[in-house]
Amino acid sequence: MSERSSKWYVVPEVWLMLVMLGATVAGSLALVATAFGHRDELVHAAPSIASPLPPSTASRPADTAQP
Repeated sequence: MSERSSKWYVVPEVWLMLVMLGATVAGSLALVATAFGHRDELVHAAPSIASPLPPSTASRPADTAQP
């Protein structure tokens, strides 16, 4: 090893990278914990009721128009 090489724990940038990596992991775990803590309620299909809208299969005037 050359005399100029530094130990990894002496270089400040390495500590910065370790802190940033740790913050990323901690933030990700906090996000997952929050997501599991606020689960969405299951959405059940409402009973079908009469709709004032026409059925989606009805032809519209624009569908039969010719240029």
